[in-house]
Amino acid sequence: MSSNNLKIIIVLMLTSIVAIKSFSQENYFKISGQYRARTELRNGYRTLMTDSSKTAFFTGQRARLIFDYKKDNIQMFSSIQDARTWGDEEQKKDLAGLQVNELWMELNLKQGFALKMGRQELAYDDHRLFGNLDWANLTISHDALLLKYTDDKNKFKWHLGGAFNQVGEPIFGTTYALKNYKALGFSWVKKEFNKGHSLSGIAIVNGMNSIVTSNTKLKATYTFGPLYNYNFNGRKGILGAYYQGGKTESNLNQSAFMINAYGEKKIKKIAFGLGADYLSGNKDNTSATANNSFSTLYATNHKFYGYMDYFLNIPTDTKQRGLMDLYARVGYTPSKTISASLDLHHFSLANENNLGINKIKKSLGNEVDILIDYKPSSIIHLQLGYSLLFATKNMEYIKGGNANDFNTWAYLMLKVSPTLFYNEFKK
Repeated sequence: MSSNNLKIIIVLMLTSIVAIKSFSQENYFKISGQYRARTELRNGYRTLMTDSSKTAFFTGQRARLIFDYKKDNIQMFSSIQDARTWGDEEQKKDLAGLQVNELWMELNLKQGFALKMGRQELAYDDHRLFGNLDWANLTISHDALLLKYTDDKNKFKWHLGGAFNQVGEPIFGTTYALKNYKALGFSWVKKEFNKGHSLSGIAIVNGMNSIVTSNTKLKATYTFGPLYNYNFNGRKGILGAYYQGGKTESNLNQSAFMINAYGEKKIKKIAFGLGADYLSGNKDNTSATANNSFSTLYATNHKFYGYMDYFLNIPTDTKQRGLMDLYARVGYTPSKTISASLDLHHFSLANENNLGINKIKKSLGNEVDILIDYKPSSIIHLQLGYSLLFATKNMEYIKGGNANDFNTWAYLMLKVSPTLFYNEFKK
């Protein structure tokens, strides 16, 4: 651990202690931790095996120290983490691995308004456009400003957020050399109704540096659409539709869409679900100045398109051809501590296309995902996963490798989330 990282932790702890002594009307002060280790066996994860490929085996971990302090109308939150793969550093050359996952302040204003600023995770609705990608050891965080409005009586929420990224503190100009967005703006609303019905809507403006002219030029796409959600008396239903327009960083005219639907029925301890996702893509005759491939932006795609993550980055993982995902799900919960699920996916391209000299059809293959969860207590979570991919020849043109090889993936994950210290103060 470097001296700078050690200083960060010391400052955070001293700040928290000072806060406790300085105020007489605190609400609470909490220190919690999280340790997560995942051992994986990869034999066709994210891309197809080849005849010369060897099985990968490793253990990755994430350890977090979380400080949460709230007094009346002010809340301070910080999450410091170390993420690494076991053995990826020489023992005598330990490299700094600490990162600030979240570090934000929220100020509660009058009449239901609140202002949140700093490094924070943004997760909305079912994570199809904004998600924290908690599956990964390094999650998605944003340096952003967020205005929130909450009306508990009418079950209504509205968020308005934005961000402007920069590298360092320049004297002149706003040149941005990283591949992140340069500017971001979004608005999200949600209204809950009786008996499990809710309706939400989101609009996102995503500004990227132009890769055609110079990185000082900004190109922006806009994405908007509604999401209907139903969850009541053992039944679930989701229906969403989103349109995407504007200009890409390659100065292409963006015109794309995504539709998703899911329904589930629970009968005693067993839940049955059916769903479909359609993401538009480019065709052979798509204009050279146009792009019809939908981008899922900052979504948690691991949650939707198979746990083997063949389509983690859309549209890159489909070569801009779009995606159709038809899936079925069966869940079994025999007790409060144990649950299991089986997911079946059929993946296809949105359109038949020529990729180079190869004419490929829509069908890409089928994936089987099996999960077993064991939660013996509120702080311990053990999960076992096993997946199989039965790829078609068309998948080779998209992901490379050999579709005839046995492509599989397995993992065992342990997560422990204890509360280390908690003190509640009376007003």
